[in-house]
Amino acid sequence: MKKVFAAIFFVVVCLCASFSQAADDRTDRKFVAEFEGGRLYKGGDVYIVELLGSYREMGRQYGKLLNMELNKLFDVAINGQFIRKDGFSRERLLVIAKSVFDVYPQRFKEILYGMSETSGMDIDRIIMLNAIEWYPKIKTFVPKCSGIAVWEDYTGGGPLVFGRNNDDTGFYKDFAKYMVVSVFNPLDTSVPFAVINYAGVMYAPTGINRKGLFLELNSGNWAGYYPDRLSIFVTLLSFLQDFPTMKEVDPAFQSTRVNLSSIINVADQNVAYSYECSPSDVKRRSQDRPGLLVATNHFVDPSWKAPPLDDERNAWTVKRRDNLLALGDKYKGRFNVEKMKEVLDTTMDKGGATQPAETIYQVIAVPGELTLWLKAPGNFDWQKVDLKGLLAGEK
Repeated sequence: MKKVFAAIFFVVVCLCASFSQAADDRTDRKFVAEFEGGRLYKGGDVYIVELLGSYREMGRQYGKLLNMELNKLFDVAINGQFIRKDGFSRERLLVIAKSVFDVYPQRFKEILYGMSETSGMDIDRIIMLNAIEWYPKIKTFVPKCSGIAVWEDYTGGGPLVFGRNNDDTGFYKDFAKYMVVSVFNPLDTSVPFAVINYAGVMYAPTGINRKGLFLELNSGNWAGYYPDRLSIFVTLLSFLQDFPTMKEVDPAFQSTRVNLSSIINVADQNVAYSYECSPSDVKRRSQDRPGLLVATNHFVDPSWKAPPLDDERNAWTVKRRDNLLALGDKYKGRFNVEKMKEVLDTTMDKGGATQPAETIYQVIAVPGELTLWLKAPGNFDWQKVDLKGLLAGEK
């Protein structure tokens, strides 16, 4: 009898554990609404929108499902910050916004046109919202952001983990509560992909595709702005859906002339590289040490033959890079998602790369598992976003 009771108890415990795990998995996202085949979920304080169809249809789904967030962010960012606080006129904002929009590939314009049909916002307001990261940079551009990738010996044989800080002017923290993970499943031959950005902003500072190709952009050595070229942020949106793997995306980078100096860090489940892109050249930099890659806001490849970085502005990016390299070595062999959270939670004055006033949001990616973690300091803590099941046909 004792043996039977023990067996029953063991089965019940296993079932409860299994149910608990399933419940934990479900809490990653909760269904909120559906419109024309698109679905809206919420994972904690993070909105996740799953889109399916033509680009116009995906835009319509996005606009309807996130209409409240789009309108709120427009009021906070466009009316509140840029017009009332910064003194931009609406006409000036629209001129800047249209200069960004006019060079978009048609398929991405279709997304914004679709949003204007269902969001309660006309196309001018949609275009203005799409450019909210550009307005301050017309006046002043300061290099920002940092990234660290670890794999092989640094993860003790575990999966590759990538951590990134998206840094910007401090008032963007007011916008970060409207961060959205947007999952695009086009019905053409494009690769399904997901991007992390503010509501209504259609380009890819951070993204991943169905094949597990992850990328994120840091500012690079300042070398001017080229308005007659397609934005590198939009180029990266194309790369995610046009080039499924590391092997395929490399020649695409080598064939690209960026509109502003950029450092794009790219990873899959096996390796990470850093593409240092000036307006005239591109150099792919490999790992700093076997299984460790760190990038901040200055070119590291020695073939640039750049002068030493010794002024106050550049010392900041050098220190953050040195800090991340040191943390990488400190935790070598112990890296996983939790350890990466610890690294990204370490502020610059404590030996990390995070700036309390300027780190707007943070992302951790495990490309081989199609899983992200997202945090916006001061708005919401780390939230897991499992993309499996959202990226159509993922393997």
